[in-house]
Amino acid sequence: MSGHDTAAHRPGPAEVSTGTSTTLRGARLLANCATLTFDPQAQSTCWPWWYWTRPDHERVVELLRGAPRLAGPLADVARAPRDMAAHGRLCLALDAVLNERSWPAGELTAALEVIERSARIGLHLGEELAAQPAVEPMTVGQILSGMAGAGPGPGAASTRISVVVPFRADDPHDGRARNLAACLAGLTDQDLPRDRYRIVVVESAAEPRWRSVIEPHVDRYLFAFNPGPFNKSWAVNCGVVHGGGPDELVCVLDGDVLPDSDFLSRGEGRFAREPTLQAHWPYRDIIFADPASSDRAVAHRCSLGRPAVDHATLRGVFLRRPPGGCVWVRRRLFDQIAGLDERFEGWGGEDNDFAWRADFVGGIERFGDTLVHLNHARVHSDPSAPPPARGPDHHWCTWRPAEPIGDLAKYLPSR
Repeated sequence: MSGHDTAAHRPGPAEVSTGTSTTLRGARLLANCATLTFDPQAQSTCWPWWYWTRPDHERVVELLRGAPRLAGPLADVARAPRDMAAHGRLCLALDAVLNERSWPAGELTAALEVIERSARIGLHLGEELAAQPAVEPMTVGQILSGMAGAGPGPGAASTRISVVVPFRADDPHDGRARNLAACLAGLTDQDLPRDRYRIVVVESAAEPRWRSVIEPHVDRYLFAFNPGPFNKSWAVNCGVVHGGGPDELVCVLDGDVLPDSDFLSRGEGRFAREPTLQAHWPYRDIIFADPASSDRAVAHRCSLGRPAVDHATLRGVFLRRPPGGCVWVRRRLFDQIAGLDERFEGWGGEDNDFAWRADFVGGIERFGDTLVHLNHARVHSDPSAPPPARGPDHHWCTWRPAEPIGDLAKYLPSR
């Protein structure tokens, strides 16, 4: 099995046609590199991957600054990195230089080859972006009021899939609650019969701030008390253990992902077509939509009822082949490897660790979807700072808990 799902494949950002010639494609990608270099908001979206690839992008900017025909358009982008007209002027200037093969065309081509081979982050500018009007952001209440009922509830005899969504939103204005509402709206608008899956949300925080808002719209709401750093691993384990299963399949989904209407049927179908498939990432790339694009995506999916968000209408960054966002796994394998490693607290690492252990025991595949991740405020606001260390001395792939996983009393004061 190759892991490439031809029938369900949707072009990722790097595959979308960017022009009528090879040089125009290269010109646009180089202009994207320059724009990303001057856009701190975009950098902070996928901060570690920007930090690791920053020198390669800055090499492109250095070459552009040294070329008289390119320095002026570059300066316009530097002053206004979100100005589509400035980006377009830089593209045209680059296309001319690449077509004529004048200096520094060769050096720029070599620099771009380095980025395309090694960088996992890139700017996504949808081809129809310039024609998209701004939309008024939807509130949590507006999104949820348009949703259908929660569904069959835990215990439905034909339920096969548990969709587990870990969640925390201490700040009602940081976008995470809006994103969860949109995610739930997307999950209830599926072509898969509603009695085939259950939706489990685990709110892990100091108090159940969003219980009254969330609970009516899901099959199972769980509050997992944890006033300290967010522990995604433990929250997911709580959802799987106490969510109402055991169902045959578990879909762990971040609450900032906006699923399209055949998201669940595609995921389930892959297991049905391949009995030996034990776990998979349904996507190859993730588009992290910027604030305006996120507002537009939510409106299109949740208000206008479109079955999917057109990636050509989005601006943001894309990340190639990341480990997080969503993973599907057979429940038997999840139990066999004791779920996610609950020793991970705070940012990062748990998705990699789980995937490595799942791959070692049962094998994990990757398919060709592109996920849309909605914008929210970032804890890490300085993209120039190095990411936190989860180095080789960390406890990678050593999770063998002595006690049952997903203990809801883990962080209670009496413990």
